[in-house]
Amino acid sequence: MAKILVEQALAKAKSHTKKGEVAEARSLYATILKAFPNNKKAQQGLTALGGDQRYSAEHVPSQAVIDQLISLYRQGRLEVVVGQAKDLTAQFPKAITLWNILGASSAQIGKLEQALIAFKNVIAIKPNDPKPHNNIGNILKDLGKLEEAVKAYNKAVSLKPDYAEAYLNMGNALHDQSKLVEAVKAYNKAISLKPNYSQAYLNMGNALSAQGKLEDTLEAFNKALSFKPDYAEVYYNMGIALADQGKLEEAIEAYNKALFIKPDYAEVCYNMGIALADQGKLEEAIEAYNKALAIKPDYAEAHNNMGNALKDQGKPEEAIEAYNKSLAIKPDYAEAHHNMGVTLQDQGKLEEAIEAYNKSLAIKPDYASAQHMVSSLTGKTTTSAPKQYVESLFDGYAKKFEQSLVENLEYKIPKMLTDIVVKEHGGGLLGSVLDLGCGTGLMGVEIKDYCSNLEGIDLSKKMLGLADAKKVYDKLFHTDILHYLADTDLSFDYFIATDVLIYVGDLTELFRLIKSRNKRKGKLVFSTEHTELNGFQLEKTGRYSHSKTYIEELCAKFKYTISHFSMVNLRKEKGQFLTGGLYILDF
Repeated sequence: MAKILVEQALAKAKSHTKKGEVAEARSLYATILKAFPNNKKAQQGLTALGGDQRYSAEHVPSQAVIDQLISLYRQGRLEVVVGQAKDLTAQFPKAITLWNILGASSAQIGKLEQALIAFKNVIAIKPNDPKPHNNIGNILKDLGKLEEAVKAYNKAVSLKPDYAEAYLNMGNALHDQSKLVEAVKAYNKAISLKPNYSQAYLNMGNALSAQGKLEDTLEAFNKALSFKPDYAEVYYNMGIALADQGKLEEAIEAYNKALFIKPDYAEVCYNMGIALADQGKLEEAIEAYNKALAIKPDYAEAHNNMGNALKDQGKPEEAIEAYNKSLAIKPDYAEAHHNMGVTLQDQGKLEEAIEAYNKSLAIKPDYASAQHMVSSLTGKTTTSAPKQYVESLFDGYAKKFEQSLVENLEYKIPKMLTDIVVKEHGGGLLGSVLDLGCGTGLMGVEIKDYCSNLEGIDLSKKMLGLADAKKVYDKLFHTDILHYLADTDLSFDYFIATDVLIYVGDLTELFRLIKSRNKRKGKLVFSTEHTELNGFQLEKTGRYSHSKTYIEELCAKFKYTISHFSMVNLRKEKGQFLTGGLYILDF
């Protein structure tokens, strides 16, 4: 190689270095050193790139080979890329570009451990490169190793403090750990480095939504849209956030905007169906699920929710067909087995229902609802319905609760109890009242005018949202009844529970806490589903019935006095009225 050609090669290598074309620069320096092993400029250039003086041309594949791999990668032929890249990295163990290609392609086809090894080799060759640390963080996150992932992202930003993408990914890993405040901080850091970072605003909005901060959530989503107006994913997530807060009309509007931008967005159609079903618009919900399935035929969740809508329409056979389609796609779908059990139970096919519930439990042993229903159908009386079962039941029932209970089932207990309490109280003013299991506030509406203070508690956040909208309660609390009674300073004149004790069973602790912890004398007012059997029973409906003798035993034990008892029609079930008991106890 003549001197003039060496100078030209050095200049070209330097130019490649400035452009970040490391492999090309190394190849030129290696070629020079092969002809002139003592060329100091080539040695220095190669050392600056992280190589050494002994580096030779054989350690770098030709640019044509690299270009071919990149072309295959862009075509999506990832298995071919991985195979070739593995062979080439064995031949060229210091070729960073090859390791990066191997890592990226392996990650995309799910060979995460192989991808991890590839990016660790990049770090071994070039320790101060932040990108492989970020890539390793992504792989660890996909492997569920979230703490390690966060450490990798922190290493990336320590090497490159303005690495916005690493902060974004760190936020995602923190969100997956439910460290929502820390996740928001990471997203804000990404945004401070890259102010128009729409994805960071989207992800921050999701973290804020998980904290229940709807206004902040919408602000983040709208900021994302200000930079990227056609961002369908933002409208989709906005819809989910609004639906979670019970704002179904606004949620549907957001979903429609997402579909206008991206008509083949199956997940949006699916969630649109859920919102419509929550509104009781079952035909429209089914139409939305069908659209989702037209786009994504193997959408097991859409078949499952279609089954729920068909069941609510009174079409059990069609519902079961939908659940079977869901399970054909996803045999380990515990919720579909459970919903099948509910539908079979409604049909009176109790043995088949038990079998379906047990299948869901085989997949998900801690499935509270399935556990409870198996107990109810096999004659095992437990002490109380699981909290998760009650919360899930009424969250799902919230929107149709009042129409179903009051209009369809002729439920009038709140008015009946209020009339009895006001009549027997004499002056009509009841003082401070606690509505135990207030639900959507039906009791609150009836009794508010007679209270100096009215507070309510419930396990269902969605029911509480509807109660709050009625503006009759002074305070509302999202909590379990026994937890509240045990941990709160109690100073009430009345404790009222309508259609609540049917999910409690053993009332011993409730009676004890009210009597021992309330700061004044008062009254406990409640309804039961009545039984003539001794004690309390878990019925096949999943609800508890209580006998009058059981209530009398508790009164004797905790020194309550029954000042009122009457038998009434509670509400209809399958066309027949259930018999219930109304009680007023003095303590």
